[in-house]
Order: sequence, then C-alpha cells, then structure tokens
Amino acid sequence: MTSCRLQSIWDAVADRVDDDLRAVVCYGPVESDSAVRDDIEDRYTVRDGRTVVDHTIVDQLRYKRHEDAVEAGSLTAVLKVFEDAWVVSCPDSFERKSGVLVSIDRNGSTEIDDIGWCLEYLENDVADLTPGDT
Repeated sequence: MTSCRLQSIWDAVADRVDDDLRAVVCYGPVESDSAVRDDIEDRYTVRDGRTVVDHTIVDQLRYKRHEDAVEAGSLTAVLKVFEDAWVVSCPDSFERKSGVLVSIDRNGSTEIDDIGWCLEYLENDVADLTPGDT
C-alpha cells in the first residue's frame, strides 16, 4: 500500500496550521493510510477511523449527484464544520471512491484563510491519492 504522499501532505499542511493539524487520511474504498496527532489518535479506534472514511465516501457519492443541481462548476472538495474541527475532504475521483481528508482544530490559531489555502492545496497540488494505486 502506498502512503499516497501522506507524509508530504502532512508536512505541507502542518507548515501552514502547525499543531492545529489533527489528521490526514488518504482513503480508498477498502483501505486507507493515515497520520494522526497523538492526542486525537487516543480518542479513536481503527473501526472509528474506518467509519469516518466510509461516511466520507457515501457523502462523496451523494454530493456528486447534486453537482448538476448547482450551476457552479465541478464539485472539487467538501468542508465540514464541527464545533471543534474543520474537516476538508477532497476526492481524487468520485467514481473511484477515493481521496484525502484533512482534519484541523477550530479552537487553535488556524483561521478560515488557512482552510482556504488547504482546499486549494488539496485541489491543485495533491494528485493520485488513492491507496494502492501506484
């Protein structure tokens, strides 16, 4: 299994948001690779992590169906806002059920401009994210 450039994604996002970075997950329909901050990793089981990935894939498929309803171009990423975290998911292919998601603390020093940077980075600079696709 490839790391889908996991370490380079982690490093680039951490350079921007520092210790606010919670997790980076490169996912596919069956397997995934992840890097998770220690305190966040302590909160979740492997099964919890797979559940997050599975929900991301289901959402990804559902959002693709809504793309034609909004005349705003192609859907390239989804931002979910939680009380304690921003979660950015960026599919590399809707049909392949794969992509990357990044979780960032909302209660730290990261601002919405940093989230915008993260979206742009994932959309433009990260390609071929699917685990096992090398």
